[in-house]
Amino acid sequence: MDNVKKYIIDTSAILSGRINISTSNYIYPDSVINEIKNGSLEKILDVADINIQNPEKKYVEMAVNAAMKTGDYSVLSKTDIDVLALAIEYDGTIVTDDYAIQNVARQCGIEYSGSGIEPIKKSIVWKYRCTGCHRIYDKYIEICPVCGHTVKRYSRK
Repeated sequence: MDNVKKYIIDTSAILSGRINISTSNYIYPDSVINEIKNGSLEKILDVADINIQNPEKKYVEMAVNAAMKTGDYSVLSKTDIDVLALAIEYDGTIVTDDYAIQNVARQCGIEYSGSGIEPIKKSIVWKYRCTGCHRIYDKYIEICPVCGHTVKRYSRK
């Protein structure tokens, strides 16, 4: 068994320019590579020897469930979920500047670090508030079923 710590790299970490993308213990979700393929880094990806993985379905489901619990699911992309799922699957450390990913990782006990900015220091469990009648919802809904206004994410300080 390979005991080398694995690092799951998010798109924001690559774009920061502060990581050596061909480091052997870095794992990239295929979706992260697809996000940057058409950009200025495409030529680097063509020559770099990088470890690209897709998370297993059960780990994706675990990541989705964790994101639902924190209230971050509505702001996370499929790529963000893949990053979280691979961190769960490999017991890895996530390298990202995305605070929503960091928040879910923190709630799951997954290690994380920022690549260009300071990482979050505390967890947030988001709630949702109607912009019209101000009703509070625990889960994300787009439109308030009571008054028909939009529902926005917020946290109580």
